[in-house]
Amino acid sequence: MITLVTASAAAYEHPLNPSAIRNAYFLGSSNSESVKFLSTYKETLPLPKTGPHIAEMEVRTPFAQVAVSSREHSVGYSPMQAEQDYKKDPDTLQVRIQILFTTFGAPLIPPSACQGANRMTSVQDCFHDFKFRFRQSKELQPIRSYGVPIYTHVLTGGDVWFTFRTAEVASASLRVTVSTPDGQEVSATFDLAALR
Repeated sequence: MITLVTASAAAYEHPLNPSAIRNAYFLGSSNSESVKFLSTYKETLPLPKTGPHIAEMEVRTPFAQVAVSSREHSVGYSPMQAEQDYKKDPDTLQVRIQILFTTFGAPLIPPSACQGANRMTSVQDCFHDFKFRFRQSKELQPIRSYGVPIYTHVLTGGDVWFTFRTAEVASASLRVTVSTPDGQEVSATFDLAALR
């Protein structure tokens, strides 16, 4: 089992007020500052000897979601648009897990239903043999999940996303655990009290 800890120097905020949205917008629009800030929300995990590679785990608080949106829409994107986008889905926390199908060992062959897909409507479409757990003082259940396949020349893995209601996620440590079909258990712990 691998355990990693992430920390930063602010507080997990929800809901965001207009001033916080504006701060997140300007943080995201600064390339160097946003890279440094967002790196505290992500863990890169070591390559296993065999089996699928749980390559990254990331948590996105509402503040981080606004910063990422600003970063991704840098041309012609305004603080007003950032606030409108936030209001479309304001009280959610997201977790992203990147799974790569191959390692130095035997490759994990993705199900045929995943080949050629641009988006998985459910994580279970391609990762039904994986178990995903989210725990604070109790198990948390996502309100939705989806996946985005990763292609090089062929399908090599996917980013799987889980969305939670902020009302159900405390400003405390959040442990994310993935159990793989070959018996690996990989975890990362994110201290939401130390993230903004």
